Amino acid sequence: MAPPGGETRILSVIFVDIRGFTALAEQLQPADVAAQLNRFYELASKAIFRHDGTLDKLVGDQVMGFFGAPIGRGDHAQRAVATAREIMRENMATASVDRLGIGIGIATGEAFVGNVGGGEVTDYTVLGHMVNVAARLQGEAVSGEILIAEETYAHVASQFPYATRYEFVLKGKSEPVIAWEIAGNSPPRLA
Repeated sequence: MAPPGGETRILSVIFVDIRGFTALAEQLQPADVAAQLNRFYELASKAIFRHDGTLDKLVGDQVMGFFGAPIGRGDHAQRAVATAREIMRENMATASVDRLGIGIGIATGEAFVGNVGGGEVTDYTVLGHMVNVAARLQGEAVSGEILIAEETYAHVASQFPYATRYEFVLKGKSEPVIAWEIAGNSPPRLA
């Protein structure tokens, strides 16, 4: 029941994805696939809600959320990062047989937030360059990694002085994107 239209505002977006899920689903019975997804959805959505985020979408083996709308909070980047760390921590605390490979991407910046669609079908979501950056960083993250865009890192740098800096050429982007890996749960990348 969000109001029609939307607005442009500064916020943070998180994408969380299960690594190797297609191969995992091939090995499991459909009911077991659903059980794995439901556990993942619950883990990610509860973490988003605990940090006052908005759950945007559950798509396949991916969860999208954002922070800073509709509840406007100045610490949205910190909340997104805290959510990502909680998801990783909770996932690592599960029994190894149920533990999932998870990659996370976060970006901060200006985006349109509001209702999109038409007629009877609308979706309260965020759109813009930084949303695409977050999605692409999630795609680059290996299992156990949290990759955050430079704009997000600027808000949390003092908490992660030993974060690893990377430069990515992301699909659809004309310029390389600087990102920082903050999880420390993944093996080091090859240079």
